[in-house]
Amino acid sequence: MRANPFGSLGTVSALTLGGGGLGMLWGATTFDECVATVKDAADAGITLLDLAPRYGDGKAERVVGEAFGGRLPAGMRVTTKCNLGNPPADRVGRILRQSIVASLRLLQLDRIGLFFLHSDRKSTRLN
Repeated sequence: MRANPFGSLGTVSALTLGGGGLGMLWGATTFDECVATVKDAADAGITLLDLAPRYGDGKAERVVGEAFGGRLPAGMRVTTKCNLGNPPADRVGRILRQSIVASLRLLQLDRIGLFFLHSDRKSTRLN
């Protein structure tokens, strides 16, 4: 698997496993099939998992937690996200912390490689 530098995360695989399918958003699948997919991806050399709590209401993160039991394979990196919305400024820190804590619990990890803000805003089409 070709690898590319990715900032402070170090080198990661050119292919990333996205969490939408792991969260069972794209059709019928089972939790066990999703766990097997994560393990097969790692065995194939994928070292970056892109997750979010919104992918199946936490299912994608639970799948990864189950697949690795809190012990990521060497070189594996996990990203996750928070859909912040537009809260008052005094609530932003609390929302971000709660999102990270919940993700870490589901992933069975003590750290996340990269944390993004996720938006549900629909893109606008330019003419």
